[in-house]
Amino acid sequence: MKRRSRVMIRAFALALALTMLLCSCGFSPAQKTKVPTTYPYVFVHGLNGYGDDSKLPVSYWGGPGGSLLEALKTEGYLCFAPTVSAAGSAWDRACELYAAITGAQVDYGAAHSAAYGHDRFGSTYDTALLPDWGTVDGNGNLRKLNLIAHSFGGATARLFCSLLQNGSPEERDAAARGGGSVSPLFEGGKGDWIFSLTCLAAPHNGVSLLALVDANSIMTLVGRLLGNVEIDQILASAGVTMSGHSLGEILQAAKTEDTAYYDLTLDGAKLVNQTARLCPETYYFSYPVDGTDENGRSTDDMGALLGLLATLISSFTAQANLDDDWKPNDGLVNTISATYPFGQAKQEVTDANLLGPASLQPASWYVMPTVRGDHGSIVGLGRTLEQTLPLYSEQMARIDALSRQVTG
Repeated sequence: MKRRSRVMIRAFALALALTMLLCSCGFSPAQKTKVPTTYPYVFVHGLNGYGDDSKLPVSYWGGPGGSLLEALKTEGYLCFAPTVSAAGSAWDRACELYAAITGAQVDYGAAHSAAYGHDRFGSTYDTALLPDWGTVDGNGNLRKLNLIAHSFGGATARLFCSLLQNGSPEERDAAARGGGSVSPLFEGGKGDWIFSLTCLAAPHNGVSLLALVDANSIMTLVGRLLGNVEIDQILASAGVTMSGHSLGEILQAAKTEDTAYYDLTLDGAKLVNQTARLCPETYYFSYPVDGTDENGRSTDDMGALLGLLATLISSFTAQANLDDDWKPNDGLVNTISATYPFGQAKQEVTDANLLGPASLQPASWYVMPTVRGDHGSIVGLGRTLEQTLPLYSEQMARIDALSRQVTG
């Protein structure tokens, strides 16, 4: 296990995730006609999340009423949802994702673990999700996979793709100097193993809410609103209990640089983007989400809790030295941040129905039309399966059609 002093953060993360789930409404599975799938899909959860392999009674992908992945499987899609760190950094989670897919012990890298003072090796994933990934089939085609990532899963998946393509010179140098081994993830040359990456409400450029945390503004505001109220009391109405820690303590602890919380800051996201470059053979899609009106206030598209946060984020955008383009948000992530990583190639899609496989090119972000809702609704929280499933079915059908065209 890694030596981290993040017990408070993880406890709060779990409690917040459970609170959001408890506030969601259920849905009923719908039967769809089965269609063939080409490459399998690996779903990457966001901050405070978990995969379907966690065996928890409520799926992250879908919510209390059922599993979105199970519904997609009835359509013929091969889907996996592994668990990675709830609050780990994009780097650590990318290493865990590689180990989960290949069935190996997590290797965070000698250079990285030394720089951040934690163990190099982590948990072992005994069974590979895709044991044949990266091999060639009988028709001479490389066995690839597709990634679908929500929230901070986007940074995780982007860095994962970039490491597959470019590896890590620092880790290769550390192995050469120490005479030790280097993880295959850090060797590079595997960028073509990922066919596509679809990001949902992913904060590619950070979130302004954490810029306010860095400026201590949000702590001051929460202090005025709640005084000395501890997290136990805040969550008591949801039936969630944990060791008492003030919100200020938790936010202060969240500033550690080797965590998701730092990578989600504006400065942290810039550092992630310097490493997470586009792969020349991978297709990229992003779905921004917005639940605010023209004045930055929450609308009926949002749940009560995230609606409150949405109005707060819009109101304090100027305090984070950001312009009005950062006001629209989904209750956690600024909509503009979820479009594409600034500085990378992108194309705005005004009508997804016109986006056929023949028009798509790799190594460029296709920014899909903005989805109305909040940060949780795009993965099914507070929505019925009938409301949530069509976006996934449409996107995955688009990807499959594209992969069949590319491979012939």
